[in-house]
Order: sequence, then C-alpha cells, then structure tokens
Amino acid sequence: MGRLSPSGGEIYRAAGIKAVYLDQDYSMIHNERTVYQQLEAMNSRHLPEHELKMILHRFFFPLAVWDKKCHFLSGGERMRLALCCLMVGEQSPDLFILDEPTNNLDITNLEILTSVVKEYRGTVVAVSHDELFLKEIGIERYREL
Repeated sequence: MGRLSPSGGEIYRAAGIKAVYLDQDYSMIHNERTVYQQLEAMNSRHLPEHELKMILHRFFFPLAVWDKKCHFLSGGERMRLALCCLMVGEQSPDLFILDEPTNNLDITNLEILTSVVKEYRGTVVAVSHDELFLKEIGIERYREL
C-alpha cells in the first residue's frame, strides 16, 4: 500500500493500480460521522440520495440506524458499512487487501462478506486464520507464515 518502506530489497508497483485496504479496525470509517454521513462522504461517484439509501437497505441498515454515530457500530456493522463505502467509490479497485476480515463477525455478516468477495472480479490478498472463508472466496494460492 506504500505506507511503509521496506527494510531491504525493492518493491515495484504497476502504475495506475487502485488498491483498497480493509483492515481489522475498518479505519476508513470515521467514528464521529453517522452511518449516512459516512456513506455520503465516500460517494465519489456522486450517486443520488435514493441510491445511497438503497445500498444501505441492501446491507441491512434500516432507516432507524442511518443517524447512528459510527462509534457505536458493532464489528459486523462496521464491516457492512465499509463494503457500502467501497460500492460508492469512484471505481472498483484492482486489488482488494483484507486483513483478518472475519474477526468479530457473526454468521450473517460473515455470509455477506463472503458473498461480496466472491462476486469481486479483481485480485484479492487476504490475511486470515479462517480456512473455510479462504476456501469459500476461492483463494487459489497462499503463503503460510
């Protein structure tokens, strides 16, 4: 992601590659915003309000939750909101980096995450101890550390 410099060797990145990093803490989510404000802030495609609301409904955010501060969201809610935010971004990323994405998820939220990642047509780099999740999303090559 370019956030750290290597301690040795070199890293080569292809020009123009858009990568999205979904960390364990969903740090793309700003705690002081409401659910709707967070989605609106990430709406670089300038989708109309009714489409944003449809996306929230699709990811199980009822109207009563839209004014809830992100600080009070559960891990599963934060994950679902992060996925909503990715949907309203400028373009689909070429590379999707997932850092322990199944931590703290209940079965419903795990199924949502699995479905979204399975439908994604780019490159996925996933760090996970959840072997079933990795199998379900179709990881073909892996490195064990």
